[in-house]
Amino acid sequence: MGHHREYQIMEKQVIELYDLGVLNKEILNAIMQPFCYSTIVCSVGNDLTSKNGKSSDEIICFIMEPEKYREATKFVYAQEEPEKNQKVSDLWLEIMCGEWHCQY
Repeated sequence: MGHHREYQIMEKQVIELYDLGVLNKEILNAIMQPFCYSTIVCSVGNDLTSKNGKSSDEIICFIMEPEKYREATKFVYAQEEPEKNQKVSDLWLEIMCGEWHCQY
């Protein structure tokens, strides 16, 4: 199985557990453990979102760094396409590289 497919599976797990209300830092760390020290292969174009419209990247940011996530999304609602918020993307990359030592 390629990294792209593995990443898609991770996204689905993150979203499903978030929607169930059981996702926390400990569970997210367990989900992300296989990606530690690996190269991140994002699934570009994946339209999976949570019940409240968050992508897996947003959920990861929200769970791992809630204050930074709130700050990054403070003005996003004025944008036409909030999913392309560069501050959230930067925070996601910071978390992926810092917490799980992934390379991009």
